[in-house]
Order: sequence, then structure tokens, then C-alpha cells
Amino acid sequence: MKKLSGDQRGRIAEKVMEWGNLVFAGLVIGQFVAGNEINLLLFVLGACGIIIAYCIALLIMLRGGR
Repeated sequence: MKKLSGDQRGRIAEKVMEWGNLVFAGLVIGQFVAGNEINLLLFVLGACGIIIAYCIALLIMLRGGR
């Protein structure tokens, strides 16, 4: 199995973090921009989405070379 270089792991981790940012923007910030009533479920899902994405990116960077 081919191992990823540090640069490749960094790019993958960056893309995962970008995905998390998009999820957060779409589910959380989008509610404030729209001016509608805040949906707590979407707020929590957006917050969890960005946290999970950043945790996955961190794991890719730390354990991706093993």
C-alpha cells in the first residue's frame, strides 16, 4: 500500500476542513443571513459537522503516515 507524503496529507486535511467550513456556513450562518427563526437542530448539526471535520483532518495529519 502506498503511503501518503506529508504534503499530500496536508492537502487532504485542508479539503476536509474546507468541507467542515461549508457545512458550518450552510447550516449555521445561513440561518442568521436568512433572518428566519433559528432551528436548533440545524445549528447543532452544523457545529458538530465542523468539529468532526477538524478532528478528522487532525487525525489525517497525525496518523496518516503510519
